Amino acid sequence: MHRRGLRKGLLCGLALLCLVNTAFGLDPTRKISQYVHDKWGDDKGFVGGRIYAIRQSSDGYLWMGTERGLVRFDGSNFILIKRPLPDSPPISHVRDLVTDASGNLWTRLEGPSMLLYRDGKFEDPYARFDLQDMTFTATVADDAGRVILSGLGEGTFRYEDGRLETIVSADQNPGIVISLATTRDQSIWLGTQANGLFRVSQGHISRVAQELKDLKINALLPADTGGVWIGTDNGLHLWEGGVLAKLNLPSPLRQLQILTMVRDDDANIWIGTNHGIVRITRSGAVSLDQLNPKSGYEVTAIYEDLNGDIWFGGSRGVERLRNGMFTTYSTSDGLPSSGMGSVYADSKGRVWFAPLSGGLFWMKEGRVGHVSVDGLDHDVVYSISGGGGEVCVGRQQGGLTVLTEEGDSFTARTYTEADGLAQNSVYSVHRDRDGTIWAGTVSAGVSRLKGGKFTNFSDANGLPSNAVNSIVEGFDGATWLATPSGLASFANGHWSKYTARDGLSSSMVRTVFEDTTHVLWLATSGGLAFLSSGQIQVPERLPEALREQIFGIAEDGTGSLWFTTSDHILRVNKDRLLSGTLSDLDVQSYGVEDGLLGVEGVSRDRTVVADHLGRIWIALKSGLSLADPIVTSKDAVPTKVRIESMAAGGSRVNMQNPIKISSGIQSITLNYGSTNLAVPERIRFRYKLDGSGQGWSETVASRQVVYNNLGPGTYLFRIVASNSAGLWNGPETSVPFVIEPAFWQTLWFRMACLAACCLIVLAIYRLRIHQLTGRLNVGFQERLAERTRIAQELHDTLLQGVLSASLQLDVAEDQLPEDSPAKPLLKRVLQLMSTVTEEGRNALRGLRTMEPGNQSLETSFSLLRQEFSLDGKTDYRVIVDSVARPLRPLIRDEVYRIGREALLNAFMHAHANRIEVEVDYSSRHLRVLVRDDGRGIDPQVLHAGREGHWGLVGIRERSERIGANLRLRSRIGAGTEVDLTVPGSIAFEKDSNGSISQWFRWLRRERLETPKHDKGK
Repeated sequence: MHRRGLRKGLLCGLALLCLVNTAFGLDPTRKISQYVHDKWGDDKGFVGGRIYAIRQSSDGYLWMGTERGLVRFDGSNFILIKRPLPDSPPISHVRDLVTDASGNLWTRLEGPSMLLYRDGKFEDPYARFDLQDMTFTATVADDAGRVILSGLGEGTFRYEDGRLETIVSADQNPGIVISLATTRDQSIWLGTQANGLFRVSQGHISRVAQELKDLKINALLPADTGGVWIGTDNGLHLWEGGVLAKLNLPSPLRQLQILTMVRDDDANIWIGTNHGIVRITRSGAVSLDQLNPKSGYEVTAIYEDLNGDIWFGGSRGVERLRNGMFTTYSTSDGLPSSGMGSVYADSKGRVWFAPLSGGLFWMKEGRVGHVSVDGLDHDVVYSISGGGGEVCVGRQQGGLTVLTEEGDSFTARTYTEADGLAQNSVYSVHRDRDGTIWAGTVSAGVSRLKGGKFTNFSDANGLPSNAVNSIVEGFDGATWLATPSGLASFANGHWSKYTARDGLSSSMVRTVFEDTTHVLWLATSGGLAFLSSGQIQVPERLPEALREQIFGIAEDGTGSLWFTTSDHILRVNKDRLLSGTLSDLDVQSYGVEDGLLGVEGVSRDRTVVADHLGRIWIALKSGLSLADPIVTSKDAVPTKVRIESMAAGGSRVNMQNPIKISSGIQSITLNYGSTNLAVPERIRFRYKLDGSGQGWSETVASRQVVYNNLGPGTYLFRIVASNSAGLWNGPETSVPFVIEPAFWQTLWFRMACLAACCLIVLAIYRLRIHQLTGRLNVGFQERLAERTRIAQELHDTLLQGVLSASLQLDVAEDQLPEDSPAKPLLKRVLQLMSTVTEEGRNALRGLRTMEPGNQSLETSFSLLRQEFSLDGKTDYRVIVDSVARPLRPLIRDEVYRIGREALLNAFMHAHANRIEVEVDYSSRHLRVLVRDDGRGIDPQVLHAGREGHWGLVGIRERSERIGANLRLRSRIGAGTEVDLTVPGSIAFEKDSNGSISQWFRWLRRERLETPKHDKGK
């Protein structure tokens, strides 16, 4: 078969594979030698010996089946698992690894034994799936993820839904099957140890490829055309269209021993041989640059991981091929030498470069060309610039050369001192947008070529120095020159200059570069500076590498700045650099692990440039390197975080949900890793613990977090990771857990404490009420005794004296003649004294009256009708709204006196037609309401009282003494209301109010509002 057929088959495979895979494989345009090649042997911790199989599980671990056992790799450390099952003997040879549709890892051991890794644990599938004592010699997973197993003398089986389905019975067994494959037509291919190749289709088994009937079939791989690739001890073969196709392959591949094969996500075929690894791209190109004629370089296992990296191994350990940030070109790729000088990328995809050893070259799509016109092949090129279809070259001895492309060749026009050039040694050259060419010389200033004529400028015209290191045209048309003595600017025919006195770190300016935001960046011998809005500034928080001498500056398609120094290649976040908020995470340093052969920069003009695609080309002493940040970022595989373990108080926690942690734990530790195995030291993490009140953490590189003194509750640990390119494009991983409370932290304990506090408060309250009641009783008894004494003294002195005087006047009046003019006067005096005597008796009766203990309040109010003479027009009623409750005697007496005083005012002053007393024994309070429809009281008198009258004053004072709420409402012509409310906890006998809440209401003094009032009538 010709190469075109091979290419067609590979292209078909790519189309099919891209439909089911989202990972990005290795860049097929690179040679194998241009990938980053990582190796781990005994010297780097690999402990497995010869490798037979490689697979990656869904949790991100890389597993290797080796002659010493099962090896697990997390990106940093290798762990040899000798005893996966604690109760089973240790294992040795692991022959194969297969991943099924559920992400479970099937591990085929030597002899009648297998392991199944699922959900982070190992188990014995023989016991789980009733596999008896079968010895399997080959395993594979079909397109649906179903595992196919071929047993030694047992036949071939398909495992699905927990059972084994027989595909080839024992009596049909073609021999010892050592390789398996499934093709899209549902055929199963069996490669034997000594009997050639067999095919199982629609339940029938048949031999294919008679030419291979006695060969050992080491590896099988489905071909895109429906056939199968066959790897034998005698080279690579392809069964296609019912025949063994003839392949147009390089002779080494036809003779090598083919040990294993795999197809990557870009449909490239990777082949492990007894002399190294080989790649066949989907275009049919064969890469043999990793073959080694020596023995001991066999590749027995190949695998493409979740990141698209290729892992392979044999007897020398495990190796990995991956895309680095850089593709480096060296002498093996057609470059004339390793050391590179100036670089220029034109608009047609051609990159021009000048080796330090001399000459001018270009590269396009991997092809290298050489320019030899006008003696360029014998001269050293210091600087390259261009535009408008021209390439301008500054030479060490030959002056200024301008190249113009004409078809496949170039015409050249060289300018020297004879043409007006200031000096034939041109160190820096630049072509403006309008076609003007500037040529900065080594020691004679700068020459401007415009309209075919030169104009020369030197320090006599305003240049800081006659040596020019770099030239650039600004966005406004100004021309900027870097010199050893400062920065120069030419605009509108005038020169300006800037030195260390104007803010430069050093007057020695090595390079000048203008970015897309029109900021002018200046590389000096003292570090980095920039010119913006006419002011030179030194960025704050510069990394140490940017405080040294900088050789080159460029900006990529993502807006990041690139710098080269004597020993650093840096990519820096431009916005953070300008704002002075640069952190370590905003500076990426690259090295050999990123595809570079070295990091030593070159002191020439334009050693770092960006092409029209935003890619960065860097000239180094180790070669010419290309970085593509846009594609690298776009193709970056999302990184998932793997929670490796959890410990509480130093003890490992079972990660099975739900995770419950007992109380009293002082610290919780979580260890985690990432599924990205490429450059794990660049992976960064951010985490958050919901339930702790803390936000997202700072970006960290550590793989452990410890939380101390967490209280009981429900928590959710959340964590995300960036990939090695710094992108946060991965999913979030979360772990919920619960810290159980101690008994003193439980709800029932807190409720019990609350209840106890309430009881204590209640007891204190009741004790206080008892104390207040006792004080009230003592006060009442004292006041009663005082009133009794006053009543006795008034009766025995004042009232008796008035009666005696009245009798004397009555005798005197009887002795006067009827016609005496004094007799009417004495009669009026006697009548007045009689009135005073009656009022005195009433006052004394009020002072001494005490209702009997068994007489209710409403009864006492009803008897007042007998005490006060009422005319027949006044309707007097006493109304009870509820069942009477036992009252505290002292409270009853005070309430009675307040009510009696209110009724006395109504009887004597209101001239009312209706007087009512309403008594309400509510569960919350005792209420007495006295109302009449009389003439009312002037609001001013109601508020301020009447001079010489103490009735309202007494009512208010009595109500305040017993903690009652008194309201007086009246107006002229609308009657009067006296509303007295006493809290039930004060008014009623113990336990008579029936509501504990009333005590708390009284304790909080939530009483009805009492209007402000003064002394009454």
